[in-house]
Amino acid sequence: MVKLDFDKSFYLNPRMQPLGGSTLTNILRLLAWNGFRVDWRFIPRLLYVMTLSSFFFPVRFYENLKFSKKIGNTKIPQIICIVGHFRSGTTFLHYLLGQDRKLSFVSTRETMTPSMMIVFDKLLDKVVQQHLPSKRPMDDLEMETKLPYEDEYAIANLCPYSFYHGWYFPKNIYHYFRKYVLFDGVGEEIKEKWKKTYRYVMKKVAYKYGGKPILLKSPVNTGRIKLLMETFPEIKFIHIYRNPYHVYLSTWRLYRSIIPIFSLQRVDVEFLDGFIIDFYRELYKKYLDEKRYIDEKNLIEFKYEDFVKEPLKILHEIYDKFGFDWFDEAKIHFEKYLEKHKNYKTHRYRIDDELREKIGKEWEFAFKEFGYGI
Repeated sequence: MVKLDFDKSFYLNPRMQPLGGSTLTNILRLLAWNGFRVDWRFIPRLLYVMTLSSFFFPVRFYENLKFSKKIGNTKIPQIICIVGHFRSGTTFLHYLLGQDRKLSFVSTRETMTPSMMIVFDKLLDKVVQQHLPSKRPMDDLEMETKLPYEDEYAIANLCPYSFYHGWYFPKNIYHYFRKYVLFDGVGEEIKEKWKKTYRYVMKKVAYKYGGKPILLKSPVNTGRIKLLMETFPEIKFIHIYRNPYHVYLSTWRLYRSIIPIFSLQRVDVEFLDGFIIDFYRELYKKYLDEKRYIDEKNLIEFKYEDFVKEPLKILHEIYDKFGFDWFDEAKIHFEKYLEKHKNYKTHRYRIDDELREKIGKEWEFAFKEFGYGI
């Protein structure tokens, strides 16, 4: 078996591991659940995140003491959730919609430090910014503390019921996928704990930003449609999808970028390749089964390829679909963002015959469902 390549510099550079914003209890529980199987090369990474977590305990304690009652009494506003597989354009859509001043979102910093979302804002922004690269390693989009980010990181830093722990412990990545994306064989008690954690994050965002509608984006939510509807009954979904060949190749680029930064274990290339294929197939079969439960007025779907050609047209369709009457007000901010990124180039991929045959066979149902040729 061939191990995934790790640049040796990653072994002694622990700063970008997201668990530093978690609680020490959560970190220790994850270690125990994974049998304390940490590759010796990543012990400095583990010690760093545990030290950082311990250092910020007083801040977490203070925020909970001061704001827990206020947060508990806060009403959750309208939730708008972007779904779609990794590398399908969800981040670009998230960044763009996040320019709307009438929407709120979970920022990069807030996802990394969800227990410290309200107090010492400027200080924590500086700390987290020092731990971020200037650009996302998988696609060169900018990465800043105040930009929208995946709320799944906040869930992962508050509780053990998150798929992203599978990036930290990739030998158990199937476990985390099946348990905390598909929720296969998971009892009601764990589901209720997961819902409680999610609602807590949303209440914090609502309290901090004055009850504005909250824009979410986590690709793993694509497999949790029914569960999300139980958690947030009036939730609206935006589904963006992309040519499966490009998704496969871009997902590999994602994994080659983040596993070396996040992982506490080495993992085989063949193992990850099989997982990437299984993840897409099982995620989308679950989505296609569950989207029938969404009220037609609460779902809009479109191709990534159409979106990048005419982003403002698609955004206007989203606002019309959901009955949001302030598109013209938000448009100026969308235009500024698009102008700033007008020279951004997406990565070009080569699809050879071997790949065409493999992915065409494994994901044939998706090619047909989404209207792409094999």
